[in-house]
Amino acid sequence: MTDSNSYFPPDLLIEILLKLPVKSLLRFRAVSKSWNSLISSPAFISTHLNQTPKTSTLLLRRYDNTHNKEYYSLFQDCKNRPFCLDFSSQLNLPFNCQLGYFRIVGSCNGIMCLCDDFFADVGNVVVILWNPSIQKFTTLPLPLIRFKSPDMFVLGFGADHLSNNDDDDYKLVRLVYHKNDDVFSRYNVPPEVEIYSLNTGVWRRVIGAEIKHCMVEFMWSQAFVNGAVHWIAYDVGENGGVRSLIMFFSIADEVFGDIMLPDALAGQIATNLSIMVFEGSLAVVKYEREIDGGSCEVWAMKQYGVLESWSRFYSINLDDMERVVGYRNNGEVLFSTRSYELVSYDPNSGHKKDLGIRGSSRSFYVQNYMESLVLLQGDSVVSDEFLEGIGSLWIED
Repeated sequence: MTDSNSYFPPDLLIEILLKLPVKSLLRFRAVSKSWNSLISSPAFISTHLNQTPKTSTLLLRRYDNTHNKEYYSLFQDCKNRPFCLDFSSQLNLPFNCQLGYFRIVGSCNGIMCLCDDFFADVGNVVVILWNPSIQKFTTLPLPLIRFKSPDMFVLGFGADHLSNNDDDDYKLVRLVYHKNDDVFSRYNVPPEVEIYSLNTGVWRRVIGAEIKHCMVEFMWSQAFVNGAVHWIAYDVGENGGVRSLIMFFSIADEVFGDIMLPDALAGQIATNLSIMVFEGSLAVVKYEREIDGGSCEVWAMKQYGVLESWSRFYSINLDDMERVVGYRNNGEVLFSTRSYELVSYDPNSGHKKDLGIRGSSRSFYVQNYMESLVLLQGDSVVSDEFLEGIGSLWIED
């Protein structure tokens, strides 16, 4: 017989649970089978994600050459807390990369998309979707489109928020370019395209995608903004001239499109440009490389899709700094350096601060991070160490 004083109406119980952090919800799954079923349901996971407030948490990835190890850390990027490893929490990586460290394709809603192809010519690459906050991951099946060496591929990762379904989807798009020996038009054949859906768990080919743009081999990066994945691309004219632009892929509609760059960026070769998200907007960093370091400019599109809204925010002398890694909530820009360090640069004062964080230059990755329950349902893998940490004792209904 149920004690009426201890009874919570289901709607009130759900409302309370939706306000709890991820770690508490993981523990409460052990209260009963019905609680576990509720918390693990796609509808609850999606609603909890949508109601989770944005935080000042930053995720940092670096590779330590001394220990040959890849590290992931979480920082609370607050004014009263220094940005240093002493004030961070370390994440356990439940798998290893055969090439040293992963290429981070992108991150979205607490999910990291990792690929083990970083700067290596490998045939069957491993792609992993990993949720560090619940320590679950899923390894994707091998793609349908196989290599015809010496080919090259590009990946893009993002979320599809389904309006008529509580179960949001996460998709990975893969473009495979078949190269030839022509220096100026080696990608003169449109790439083959395939899409992986987390909801279905399979790859499927996309027929009839008309993609006329080229990508930069081993230099591609993505920015997920406005429901679409964006990359730096370029076109080669009949006279051999090159013009850079942005190519995007809408995750929900599964269509490709273009965004033009202002002349100051479009005239640059694609290897001098890098795409990122800056203060919630689509942004491009332009580098001018010189022997003594050169400079970089940060441009952002204030109004998405409007060419006239491109604006230059900063112009920064690089000196020992190599590339923009990310930015802090106080407006400081994070750079990797030639001496394998991570530094913070204030573009207003010109002050540079060594953060005491070392790692392989190209391994540095900084992005805003939010905890989520995504990947909790389904057949993804959770580490035994993590299960022991949250407990696994069931109380029967």
